[in-house]
Amino acid sequence: MTMTSRIGVSMPMLNQPYEKYPELARLADEAGFHSLWDYEFYRNPFVTHALCARVTENIKLGTGIAAASGRAPNEMANAAADVDELSNGRTILGLSTGGAGWADCYNGTEVDHPLTRMREYIHVVRSVWQHHSSGEPFEFSGRFYKAKSPPFNTFGVRQQLARPKIPIYLAALKSKMLQMAGETAEGVLGYLWTPSYIKDYVLPNVALGARKAGRNPTDVDVASLVLCSVNPDRKIAQRIARINVGMYVATPGGETVSEFMGLGDERKALLKALMTDGLAALERTTSDALVRHFSICGTPDEAREQLAEYHGLLPHIILHTPYVPPIQQRESEVAFRTMVTSLGP
Repeated sequence: MTMTSRIGVSMPMLNQPYEKYPELARLADEAGFHSLWDYEFYRNPFVTHALCARVTENIKLGTGIAAASGRAPNEMANAAADVDELSNGRTILGLSTGGAGWADCYNGTEVDHPLTRMREYIHVVRSVWQHHSSGEPFEFSGRFYKAKSPPFNTFGVRQQLARPKIPIYLAALKSKMLQMAGETAEGVLGYLWTPSYIKDYVLPNVALGARKAGRNPTDVDVASLVLCSVNPDRKIAQRIARINVGMYVATPGGETVSEFMGLGDERKALLKALMTDGLAALERTTSDALVRHFSICGTPDEAREQLAEYHGLLPHIILHTPYVPPIQQRESEVAFRTMVTSLGP
């Protein structure tokens, strides 16, 4: 399959002061990146993109992801519409239930039955947009979500909508969720996807879901965060990559792709080291094989060669800035700036 991949970039949401995000966003916009992504680690991703919307002109603003477990569908729909209004229609709403063992713990909500939950959630979000766009009433009663327009509403419907429908990208890793994204969403959003995982697992499942719904698979944007650590000093790039890759591989979602790549034992060794030695184990125990398969890492020239492996295979590449502890604020900022200047379109 021949295609020109779109290139996006994520901002390091965990360790930067708020005033940095508009500055980084402007840099990516001026460099010609297709999309800019934030995500929900404590900070509200819609607040961040509201700041970035006013200092950018062309770049798409994606939430990668916003967690459904902490928001009613109506609140999610209006938050996305706010950013879409501020950005003149440049929002991408990346959604998931929220990470198991993280978002559910903080929010005190359930994340079981994710397929049914997300199917219902997406339906209600879109119903809210349609209601405000057309003025027509709606009502939905599902297993997990119930919503309807008020029978008598003296305030009327929302007057400011940049678009009647904002693209929804569904976060997915396993087959059933990938198929549901192909069936119901404008895009699918992943992480830790290797070229072989994309080719042999992601694309076939997305296509299966799309065809089930009578859609052309090429109408579904397939996007993934690709962990990226670039520095003129290879040793610095490798150190930061080990920390970031190790943390992502250690998450529950990391098991699926690690097993697929035949790296399950290396993941288990990393988990064991984390339990005994804490975060210090990331730099020491994350293997060369894990770094090689799950990141773009090295000097700018090396990174460009590795990036080329995704072109023509992954329609929407999102260079994911390293940010997890013990990576420091300045290290993440330098990593972002180096990616933008070295790997931009």
